Amino acid sequence: MRRPRPASFIALLLAVAGLLSGPAAAADTVKVGHLGITADAPVYIAIERGYFRERNIEVKLEPFVSAAPAMAPLSNGDIQVVGGGIAPSLFNAYARAFPVHVVAHRTRDVEGNSIDTLMVRSDLKDKIRRVADLKGRKIAVNAPGSPLVYMMGKMLEAEGMSLQDVELVYMSWPDMAPAFANKAIDLGTVVEPFSTLYEDKGIAYNWKRSPDVFRPPGWDMAVLFYNDDWARRNPRVANEFMVAYIKGARDMMDAWNGKGRGEVVDIMVKYTRTKEKPLYDRMQWGYVDPNGAILRDSVRDQQDFFARINQVPKKVDIDAIIDDRYVKYALEKLGVRK
Repeated sequence: MRRPRPASFIALLLAVAGLLSGPAAAADTVKVGHLGITADAPVYIAIERGYFRERNIEVKLEPFVSAAPAMAPLSNGDIQVVGGGIAPSLFNAYARAFPVHVVAHRTRDVEGNSIDTLMVRSDLKDKIRRVADLKGRKIAVNAPGSPLVYMMGKMLEAEGMSLQDVELVYMSWPDMAPAFANKAIDLGTVVEPFSTLYEDKGIAYNWKRSPDVFRPPGWDMAVLFYNDDWARRNPRVANEFMVAYIKGARDMMDAWNGKGRGEVVDIMVKYTRTKEKPLYDRMQWGYVDPNGAILRDSVRDQQDFFARINQVPKKVDIDAIIDDRYVKYALEKLGVRK
């Protein structure tokens, strides 16, 4: 009969095995700028479902009120990843050798998944029927360089008009509610969930959504950015981050179609500024491409538009500012979703 091993001998074996295998590698920390909006949901989902953790990445969220103030810390490496809208300031930054690359799609407006809308004040319902009826009207936009200036301009151009035919005023989306109520503005370019809330209040109604302007494949109005130096020095982390991100994006779109919807809504309620759970069933969610694909022609058209209205003095090579190697890596791991 074999004698039982002494406990001290077993402990010694375990210690040796531990020395041979070495300590578990510490997780790599990635600082991600976030805005607390549904467009950041793929990151939130990937955090909550452990997609970053399983790739040995720890995400530290850094809050910003909008993407614009996140660009300086992104360019100097204080944060490594952020998502933001496509705007003239972006193209102008690239004209000055911006040390950042567009690496993936973030939000697209398509039929049924459009967060951007043009709202008309409720008492003007019978007076505004065609785009031509907008001539001379006061239209609110959230900022001079907003992507919604592009949406508004393209809508007017389709009818032979331009931004010169309307009066643009600038205010935040929350400020548009009293402006509608006090008849200080006639129309407003509004995003979800504000458009749903304003319809609930009866102060304005959704007149046209962006798919009425941008036909398939849609409008890429936001993208994901990586800091160049960080990505170059940390290729494993940059690649694996994208795998987790795309898994989160796919979960978000699955939830929109009903699969795991309750859990994903709970995650968005936890992380975003939209805390009213029933709103998610009434408002539209932005579309997130399950393969991270960027509509380059959409980005080009936006640059061309902003150049026409003299907000982009020097155009840049769109192919040069996009680096899709990380998306390609992720698709090798996850497969392409049809």
